[in-house]
Amino acid sequence: MSKNVLVIAAHPDDEILGSGGTIKKLVNNGYRVISVIAAKGRKEEEHHIKPLMLKANKQMGVEEVIFLEFPNLLLETKPLHEINKAIEAILDEYDPSIIFTHHYGDTNRDHQILFQAVLTAARPLPGKRPVEILCFETVSSSEWSQHTNDKEFKPNYFVDITDTIEEKIKSLEHYDIEMRPFPHPRSYDGVKYLSRVRGMTVGVEYAEAFEIIRRVWK
Repeated sequence: MSKNVLVIAAHPDDEILGSGGTIKKLVNNGYRVISVIAAKGRKEEEHHIKPLMLKANKQMGVEEVIFLEFPNLLLETKPLHEINKAIEAILDEYDPSIIFTHHYGDTNRDHQILFQAVLTAARPLPGKRPVEILCFETVSSSEWSQHTNDKEFKPNYFVDITDTIEEKIKSLEHYDIEMRPFPHPRSYDGVKYLSRVRGMTVGVEYAEAFEIIRRVWK
């Protein structure tokens, strides 16, 4: 089994918001985690978001960050096959065993498009080793989805991050320009409270929740 794991996120900070505690836990257990950031940050942040992104990931033990630099909040203006090809090239290079990415029901359109691109790029073709795909929840997007349809985030896989929650918060401090005051979900307290709720669901102090799209035992 490959020890490579890809975290494919739409924007800088999404990778830590959605799976920061899990990233650190994977690194601590000998996995090689590579963060892939599809789009640039907001226009007013473009000139300094990249070094902040590198510092935030380094805090979690991630040494490789791939920045695709698609336009922020405009992924829908790009042909889907162009995004697919960029992700396929990364999959071919790193041959991951697991991919973490956005949930298909997020309110953010970039998140939806990236999920579709990942699903297409990682399709289980004959002769290729199948890749596990897990969707993370992104505060201020996943929970704002309408709760009356089948696209609601349905957590069915949990990771105990009690030992890594503080590292997650420290990593997010590098993205402080993206954080908001509580009670905004994308606040330091909001992130910790959600981890508390997910933890209580499975009997631990803090957890991150995921929705399984594909798991393969081979």
